[in-house]
Amino acid sequence: MLEWEYTRSGAPDLNALGREGWELVAIQNGEHLFKRPAPSAIDRFTREQTARALLGTRTSCAPPRVLNPELAALIRRIGHTQMLLVCDGGFPVPFGVPGGTLDLSVTADVPTVAQVLDAILPELPHDRVILASEMKECSPERYAWHEQQKSPIECHSHLRFKQFAREAVACVRTGDATPYANVIVVGG
Repeated sequence: MLEWEYTRSGAPDLNALGREGWELVAIQNGEHLFKRPAPSAIDRFTREQTARALLGTRTSCAPPRVLNPELAALIRRIGHTQMLLVCDGGFPVPFGVPGGTLDLSVTADVPTVAQVLDAILPELPHDRVILASEMKECSPERYAWHEQQKSPIECHSHLRFKQFAREAVACVRTGDATPYANVIVVGG
């Protein structure tokens, strides 16, 4: 499914916009409207991370805390712009996740997605955490928890979240029973 992004300009530099892939689609009242195919998630993450790196802002990492050797190895393999899915026991993990699924679930709510994130995020250089926007309404306490963390949050519909999940390079399954608890961590 091709998605588009749009921009408007009053006095555009047509050559510069053309080099950036913009196509003129309309002129109305002296304002020019341009469109181009929206970048893939990985392309967008790369552009945003590059811009931040050039500004000198970076997420720092604390000393190792993860004891589970499989989980520690998995988070070390997550590279720049790659996505790690951390899900509850009921999330339909996409078939063929390249790095496989590490199942940490023991019982209902042991461990939770939040507990796993508390352990892995200090060791995993990351750019953002993607959530389903439905979490705000269905699990406001969990959403509030995410807002209190240091990681930038990006929200999308649950349907779009599942589309992102198809691009995950690995998955960690938890025993979380909180509605819409699933997250995607984007490597930084």
